[in-house]
Amino acid sequence: MLRRWAAPLLAVVLVLLARPALGSPGDRAHVFQSCLAKCVKINCTQSEGLARGLLWTCPDNCKYQCMWTTVDAFVENGIDVPQFYGKWPFVRWLSMQEPASALFSILNLLGHVLMLRRFTSLVPRQAPLYWLWVTYSLVCINAWFWSGVFHAKDSKITEKLDYFCAFSMVLFSFYSACIRFSGPQLSCTTISVTVLCIGFMAYHIMYLLLVKFDYGYNMKANIIVGAVDVVIWLVWCAQQRSRCTYVWKCALTVILVSVTILLETADFPPLGWVLDAHAFWHLSTFPLPLLWYSFLIDDCQYLLSQKKLKKAV
Repeated sequence: MLRRWAAPLLAVVLVLLARPALGSPGDRAHVFQSCLAKCVKINCTQSEGLARGLLWTCPDNCKYQCMWTTVDAFVENGIDVPQFYGKWPFVRWLSMQEPASALFSILNLLGHVLMLRRFTSLVPRQAPLYWLWVTYSLVCINAWFWSGVFHAKDSKITEKLDYFCAFSMVLFSFYSACIRFSGPQLSCTTISVTVLCIGFMAYHIMYLLLVKFDYGYNMKANIIVGAVDVVIWLVWCAQQRSRCTYVWKCALTVILVSVTILLETADFPPLGWVLDAHAFWHLSTFPLPLLWYSFLIDDCQYLLSQKKLKKAV
């Protein structure tokens, strides 16, 4: 059965292993560098404050203006649209650097908020794993919030917050898979998994902050944890499919998450200077919480019924 999902998983690995470039053809181009130097010299002074909007400084605005000057020069000379600092050129909208990805991140956030409300309205607090999934939802809401902030304004701080929170979502999904696989009851296994995951999250953040902000290491950590997470959930679904008919929702969600990442392989200049492959990926993940939380509701209600049955016996 696992061989069936090998191709999607391999594609995910290939995408995530790609290291971001230190420079790109656009920002390395002479037309960009000369334009930037001229713009900063003429328009920017040491006493100048921040520009209006999302903390865009004068040099930031010069980079933005010179980016389009460079794009025009490339296109006029029959050269493909270049990337700048590892990113495609995007038109700002409401001061957002990557407006589509930012807005689609907020859509994902709202999806989790709405489904969390549905989950808490349908699942009693005494249901097994109730607080696990509430915590999971809050972790996802936090991660999508910082994803929206990062795509609205890329900076060293927003980049780190986006990376750390995205990894927390991946790691917590792995953690919840381990807890569900081992059973909802408290045990040495669940305690050990909890301690290990908290420890690894702390190590991951401290290493990137204090030792080296290593993009390659961060990607590999996401790949390994995410791949193991997928395998655990699929194995659990295979084991439970005869007694819990609703587990198809879990399996389908996990598979769709893996498949949607394939959109990242279709790297192309943004359509209308707004929609690129990454934005389409964020858009494709928006409906998935609907199916996932439906599974969580069914599973918690099933566990609660089993708990009541044991008490009755």
